[in-house]
Amino acid sequence: MSSPNATNINPKDCVYACNTKIYWNALASEYWEVSTKKKHICPNRSRNNNNKPVAAQTNNNNNNNDNTGPKTKHYNNNPGSNYNNNYNYRKPWAPKVNNKQPMDNSLEILQGSSTDTIREQYEVLADLIKEYNGKTHGSQSHILANDSIKLIVYYEVPEGMREEIKRKFGDFARDEIKIYHHHQQ
Repeated sequence: MSSPNATNINPKDCVYACNTKIYWNALASEYWEVSTKKKHICPNRSRNNNNKPVAAQTNNNNNNNDNTGPKTKHYNNNPGSNYNNNYNYRKPWAPKVNNKQPMDNSLEILQGSSTDTIREQYEVLADLIKEYNGKTHGSQSHILANDSIKLIVYYEVPEGMREEIKRKFGDFARDEIKIYHHHQQ
């Protein structure tokens, strides 16, 4: 048993209920049949059934310990096997947990007579959104009849932060208008 071709044989029933005794051949990284010593290709495992095991029939005789009935086990319990290459391995599924923080969606309308004005407003808004761990989703631009530009910016921020961003952006816009009017006089 010390030769390099020797493998530990821990026979078990195929999980697809074909009633074939199989074992994991670590040298070939595949399941082999105990009786034929060749690769096991289960007739119950086909591409048509999305590789789901055939439902094993339960044995009503609880005192039957001869292990001749099909197993309902869907995982490989051999700790020494390479389960990444094992198609009979069934990964236990944990319920998905939604760790995403609830978000509020919003938009801002940026207006100005020049692209520099719009760019400055957009940069301030983008900085506020990032500061509050939000994301910008997109924008739409429009040229109005008086040759001014309007940019609609869509974004999301953590729940409860939308009003704070709108307040801070509104304060910036009022200050900008005062500065703009002051420079024109």
